[in-house]
Amino acid sequence: MASLSDIFRDKLFQTIDSLRENLVKDTAEILKFETVSGGKSDAEKAKFQTEIERCLAFLKNLAKKNDLVYRDLDGIVSVIEQPAETNEKGLGIPLHIDVVPVTGEWKYPPFSGTIAEDTIWGRGTQDDKGPLVACLYAIIALKKLGVKFLRPIHIVMGRGEEVGEWSDVQHFLKKQSPPAFSFTPDAAFPIINGEKGIMNLRINANWETPEAPEEPGFYSLNGGTRANVVPDLAELRFTANNEEAAINSLKKDLEEFVRKNPGVSYSPPEACKDCPDCVKVVFHGKSAHGSLPQEGHNAILDALHFLSENQSASETCRKFCSFLFHACSEFFGEGLDIFQDHPFVGKTTVNLGICRIDEKGGYCLINIRPTLGFSCREVAERSGRVVRDHAAKNGIPMSIQQEESWGKEPLFVDPKDNEFFISSLQTAYAMVTGREPELKAIGGTTFAKAYPNCVSYGPVDPADEKEMAHMTDEHVKIEHQVRNTKIYAYALALLTTDAK
Repeated sequence: MASLSDIFRDKLFQTIDSLRENLVKDTAEILKFETVSGGKSDAEKAKFQTEIERCLAFLKNLAKKNDLVYRDLDGIVSVIEQPAETNEKGLGIPLHIDVVPVTGEWKYPPFSGTIAEDTIWGRGTQDDKGPLVACLYAIIALKKLGVKFLRPIHIVMGRGEEVGEWSDVQHFLKKQSPPAFSFTPDAAFPIINGEKGIMNLRINANWETPEAPEEPGFYSLNGGTRANVVPDLAELRFTANNEEAAINSLKKDLEEFVRKNPGVSYSPPEACKDCPDCVKVVFHGKSAHGSLPQEGHNAILDALHFLSENQSASETCRKFCSFLFHACSEFFGEGLDIFQDHPFVGKTTVNLGICRIDEKGGYCLINIRPTLGFSCREVAERSGRVVRDHAAKNGIPMSIQQEESWGKEPLFVDPKDNEFFISSLQTAYAMVTGREPELKAIGGTTFAKAYPNCVSYGPVDPADEKEMAHMTDEHVKIEHQVRNTKIYAYALALLTTDAK
């Protein structure tokens, strides 16, 4: 493996240490832009556009201040570029500046960029705004040392990754030839060269409105914000002309349910302020990334389980809820007949991320991560058979369809075919951390699938920090942000400069 001289390495790390204050300040600043993608209302869409423009204006200013080239390609994607003095193909760093919605109680406001407890707090610190700033400062540090760039570096900033929109970063590839190799700082260290696929399945059901049940009568189930996030809240509503009687009845049913199912958490039944003659029950879970459903606690599954056994709902509704519960509570796909395991990439996973049901029917979105060797098409076919068989057996009008925009096949980048690139990343990680630079696979999907010869590289190191993407209280310790900047700078020096 190639490596930098001890003298240059020390100068590089000292330069980054001298930039620490600005690195922290700019990391905190970029978190203040509320670039939450996927809003449905006109107001949410307008706010997203405004915040994206503010975020890009900040990045444009930061780039120009440090003698980097900022380019906006047809209003579709923005790029920060470090040009080269040769015609060599470059290094791509595709990442995203949109974030997922905020849920749960936060220690510090999620868009405040709070610096406290030697830590930077906020949505995007790990996914992907924090690593974006780290990569920028890695280039800035190299420029301060006067190195010659033999390959250009392109930081390509997507705006809709969290909702499966990749046309922006792919637009970069249409405008110029693909980089020789790329990494995306959107997962974990050391190096992720294998990824599961990703797809969303939507299951729909509808039925005739039953006669009004005895109170409390099921009115609605509403849970989840994104298919790729384990939902930490699910709300059930029930009709109640006699509010006190309905609340007492539900309390009794809930106590019995929890006695049989320890670990379920809920808020006591109470009157709905925005829905006359209704009471509500809110189930509480634990959010996690949709690729790791086993690390969260899915509040929707608890709500479905409760409803499937409660006489407040019609028999057809109970059967639908029971099906969804049993199909999705097996996190590795057994309930949908899609269990598959790969020795390197791991098991297929299933996350029920969104569910909406009322007295006439409903739907859910299931986020599935097929393992290597298991195509999205085969997953859809096998899941479809399970749904159709259940529908025929139980007399429920059900259908299933794949959301095409989310269909991405599994990835594997062979290190034998990319020896210089992979070995440079390994050297950088080992030199900064002193740890073994292993190659790994993940269940998440990143822009590595969008670019040729692309792997995931940081920003989280499981050896000494927790993955917080999509979670409450997302944060990065300052020491880890500095560490990441050093890793990226060392790797960029090896891959793109004449540093020795």
